[in-house]
Amino acid sequence: MSAETRSAAATTAWHRGTIALTLIEDAHPGSGAGGGGLDGLVARDRHDRPVIWASHLEGLLRDAARRLYPDHLVNVLFGRAGGQRQRAVFSSLYATERPTARVWRATARASFDNRAPRADTLRAHEHVPRGTVFTGEIEFPADLVDTLDRLLKELDAVGHGRAVGVGRVRIEFSATPCAPATAPDVPTAATRMLLRLRAVDPLCIAATATPGNLIPTLAYLPGRTVAGALAAWLVTNGHQAEAEAIMGPDVSIGDGLPLPESASGVSPDRVEVLPAPLTLMSAKPPGQAESVPWWSTDSSVPERCDGAARPKATAGPKLKRPEPDLHVARVDGGKWSAYRPETRIRLRNGRPIAGQPDPSLFAVEHICEETHFLVEVRAACETLRSLSAALSPILARSRWIRVGRSGAPVEVAAVAFAGDQSPPPAPADGDVLLILTSDLLVRDDRLCWRTAMGTDDWAALSGWPGSLTVSSLSQEEARIHGFNATSGMWRLPIAGIRRGSVYRVEGAGIAELARRATAGEWLGERTHEGFGRFRIDTSLPGVVKGATPSEPGIVADDPDDAVARTTCSWFDTARELAGRSSAEHRRPSLSQWHDFIADLEARGEQAIAERREPTTAGAAGWRHRKAHEVLTRLVATDPDERVAFARMFVRWLRAEIQGVRS
Repeated sequence: MSAETRSAAATTAWHRGTIALTLIEDAHPGSGAGGGGLDGLVARDRHDRPVIWASHLEGLLRDAARRLYPDHLVNVLFGRAGGQRQRAVFSSLYATERPTARVWRATARASFDNRAPRADTLRAHEHVPRGTVFTGEIEFPADLVDTLDRLLKELDAVGHGRAVGVGRVRIEFSATPCAPATAPDVPTAATRMLLRLRAVDPLCIAATATPGNLIPTLAYLPGRTVAGALAAWLVTNGHQAEAEAIMGPDVSIGDGLPLPESASGVSPDRVEVLPAPLTLMSAKPPGQAESVPWWSTDSSVPERCDGAARPKATAGPKLKRPEPDLHVARVDGGKWSAYRPETRIRLRNGRPIAGQPDPSLFAVEHICEETHFLVEVRAACETLRSLSAALSPILARSRWIRVGRSGAPVEVAAVAFAGDQSPPPAPADGDVLLILTSDLLVRDDRLCWRTAMGTDDWAALSGWPGSLTVSSLSQEEARIHGFNATSGMWRLPIAGIRRGSVYRVEGAGIAELARRATAGEWLGERTHEGFGRFRIDTSLPGVVKGATPSEPGIVADDPDDAVARTTCSWFDTARELAGRSSAEHRRPSLSQWHDFIADLEARGEQAIAERREPTTAGAAGWRHRKAHEVLTRLVATDPDERVAFARMFVRWLRAEIQGVRS
């Protein structure tokens, strides 16, 4: 961004717009995935409600802008390859409710003059029913109000099949100026600013410098990522001095660690969160007897214990280390709870090479929207005052920052200021645990990066109490990647020691080490980017001392599995419905079963009543004794699940028919 553009952005008033999109025809926003007998599922959010991704909305508006405006204005609105970021930031459009999906089926004809369907071209796509309302937001400069209003009026359809009338929409757009913000009051003794961030859209923090078909994400926001996002916003809005301060050595920004849903509404100064220590182990799944599969055991919330506290010779279940995305948190000093942030995978199309004729399919892993993160910013009180004044629109929730791949919008949900914590009292036996809460970067005598810390390596750290003895309980290597936005290239990967590594510390200098942990005097290099943070504790967070892992239990069946098992028993007693009809033994055809499902979705029990008492010659097949039994069993099911039972029964019937006739 040029100096003129930055100056204009700093003096421009900003608006927040609201989009209300109503479907006037069924729509398929698309997800690139299939399942449950469907070839195309609609995209859904973490609450399983349909969603229209911001990238799809921006693509449609970009096409409209290219028809109406010159290229330079299109680049201002939607960005340009090479570093020019878009000025209008869109959130995805989320459905306000969870409607019942509709299934459309289509096939290709055998030839131009033969309307018989080709068996290998039958496709079933899930659609969002008309009448569904999606809502989203836009943040943009005030001078783009009329332009965006015009572009949204050009948008008449979304999703797949727009050329044939699918996905037609009606859009209502309103915009209001962002409310003026005042700097929050910073207490005199404050040395920490605690931020609770909320992801407005899914976040992808690329965990590799060489992505392939799958771009994995970290489960947290690295401190350098948060610092870069804040500095980019400050530079864009004319706060150059504060941007330089936030990237300098006098300000330390920690990692943004995800919070559990139970703590998403809690003030940030009441929550403690840290990556799971590597000794917080859980029992491996035991061998299964008879025909019980391994995936039927409850592995979502396993009981965990201090694996390092159990002697190796002790008999018991085998233990495994925690997952890389496992975290532990507690509120107001209460009980620790272990959890993992929800992540999903989204399929995308793109052209990594300019001029590539066909798009390439790749997958992006992301942290789900509405995930909250806790970030700690450490600095002197005067520095915090200047930063909070410059960041007041963000702290007041009237503006967004952009984080991660594609610059997803993130807002500050809550802010709190606090001073240094009181160091915990030194234990009488002189034995504590040192737990790394972020990756540690340390060089050896040859200036190479250490991937493990030995007993004698700690003495070389700056400010380390020389009277302490350290032994490793569990440590691992970590690869740290990064991206340099100035050069537009990836940073050279470096090696470090993984966050969550646990060490036992003994000696007379424990009190001094605890003071350094509470005063923010971190270990190793690049501590202002969040590296080298640690915690001193007398017991392992997340467990009760002496606890042992319990045997996993058997979980309840998935609802789809229960429906499949019930309808399979129906089909076993009505297998003759898959045979061929004759003049004496007429049966409903497969197409009649499909028509019945569509009619059942539209009219409910009335569709069953008409087929139990057919009045036309074409419906005589429903008088078959076994067909009548199936209809009777459908009447006895829950009305909300009746369509699912009917659809699953027809899948068994279709599989049998195709197997017999092949």
